[in-house]
Amino acid sequence: MDIISALAGIPLPTLVALAAVVIIGLPHGALDGAIAIHLGMSRNLLSLTRFLVLYIAAAAAVVGAWMMAPVACLLVFLVISMLHFGMGDVRAGNGWQGMLEALAHGGLVVAGISQMHRDEVDVIFGYLVDGNTLLVWQGLEIISIFVAVALLFCVVQGAINRRWRGGLAELVIMGAIFAFTPPLVGFAIYFCLVHTPRHVRSILSSVSSGVSRRLMASQAVLFTVASWVAAGLAFWLLLGAETAETALMRVVFIGLAALTVPHMILVDGLFRRVQPSLRRQFMSQ
Repeated sequence: MDIISALAGIPLPTLVALAAVVIIGLPHGALDGAIAIHLGMSRNLLSLTRFLVLYIAAAAAVVGAWMMAPVACLLVFLVISMLHFGMGDVRAGNGWQGMLEALAHGGLVVAGISQMHRDEVDVIFGYLVDGNTLLVWQGLEIISIFVAVALLFCVVQGAINRRWRGGLAELVIMGAIFAFTPPLVGFAIYFCLVHTPRHVRSILSSVSSGVSRRLMASQAVLFTVASWVAAGLAFWLLLGAETAETALMRVVFIGLAALTVPHMILVDGLFRRVQPSLRRQFMSQ
């Protein structure tokens, strides 16, 4: 009852957005088990145990590092999230053009939302770094310059090349959504309705021939429930020392950071190297 009362004090848009991220968006990473099976990393009990231990250790290392150096970890998290989102959104570019397209799409999510809603985002950053956010914003200012160049490149390409116009239209639509919705709502819309479906479709089409749907579903449920239980326990432990909103923000975003690192190592570092359809956009023309 105390937890319910505490959650009732959080603004409804914030609560709905965070719930959507946790309930709809977070499970897309649960397909990492299927990717591991596809890559031959969990064919037997020993290899499965090794994969789980390494995955959990990487996530725990992120949480530990965040406790010691929150500002540096937040900046790294913003950068790797930007790259991960962007690589999943690339459709037209190859080689260096693909990298610019990725930077434009991922950068719009991370730097774009931050710069459009500085006051509200600064409060969120404050929750995550326990205080002064000056260094975070200085880092974002530098990142935003590169993102602006990438966005300009996509605009020019969209004007002269029909192949880029779908991506440009997506940038315009998402930019409008980010501008006119609260930052967490805009992020939740992108994360749950754009990134997650796109990622799930891509992974399913790539691994379905080697991994049964029943096995994928069972391990996805297992990973999802495990992450929800861990998040719930962390929230309950933090609630005694912090406000409900602070505790919820920290659990959701530090939790996302902890899961993003092993997720990126697996998907962007290993899986894309062996999956031609996923690495196409980053190959030389």
